[in-house]
Amino acid sequence: MAALLIVATTPAAAQSTWRDTTRHTAHFVTVQRGVKLHYLDFGGSGPPLVFLAGLGNTAHAFDDFAPAFTDRFHVIAITRRGFGESDHPDSGYDTPRLVADIKAVLDSLELTRVTFIGHSIAGEEITRFAATYPARVDKLVYLDGAYDRVRAAMLITDDSVPAPAGESVPPPSAKDTSSEAAYVAYVRRSRGVNIPEADIRMRFRHDGWREEASHAYQSITVEPPQYKRVKAPALAIYAVDDSDDELYSLLRQQFRDEVAHGQVVELHGAHHWIFVSNRAECLMAIRKFLGAGARSQ
Repeated sequence: MAALLIVATTPAAAQSTWRDTTRHTAHFVTVQRGVKLHYLDFGGSGPPLVFLAGLGNTAHAFDDFAPAFTDRFHVIAITRRGFGESDHPDSGYDTPRLVADIKAVLDSLELTRVTFIGHSIAGEEITRFAATYPARVDKLVYLDGAYDRVRAAMLITDDSVPAPAGESVPPPSAKDTSSEAAYVAYVRRSRGVNIPEADIRMRFRHDGWREEASHAYQSITVEPPQYKRVKAPALAIYAVDDSDDELYSLLRQQFRDEVAHGQVVELHGAHHWIFVSNRAECLMAIRKFLGAGARSQ
């Protein structure tokens, strides 16, 4: 597949009718010469709570979730390089560089010790960050993100376990990509979950509907997680598909075995976008883990 960034365009009138009404402010931080990262500050007071999105997503992925924590925390969310409103450089998509980017943002904001909440592939980044900079991590929360993807690929390749069926997503039609609004409807319909609208629009606007063909998407690398070096308390919330779970059950057990202060919550029948499909359960589990009560919002 060609590593080509294809950016969709939409009529100005179609874009102008939509406004992001979530309470946050947008900022940029230079993390490397010629590379700025976009982040959202949701406000709040208290210890810093930092959200990291899954592959292809942006800080806006947490528009409907992060505000629930501003009563006890100062909440921010970062968009990694290569996606959304962050810069799209030609290189820097290995895990160590992505972690260096996160550290640069925290240094710029003078955040010396934080709690991370990471969705999906962001689990790679928060694990390495915690292993590399243990003094800068209070706690870790994985939203369907605590998986050894290298081990998973090996187990599937050598036929130790069957490959999961995976998600079947129909390709969009020309009508589905004719405007941002049409694309939002397509993504929500095809994924079966209401991904925050701003996230879909920013991806469509900056990365195009063929985001999986982009250079950044193709260049992201993974590594075996250094779970045994993670000293911070960690909570892994998993979406469990009981009909197709042999591989994932092995990976969940690996987290249990290797993370010294790990906790696991399994939500059966949940979507990979677990904090959207099972918002209330995730909020309760995270707030209990963080010692922030069980407030819902």
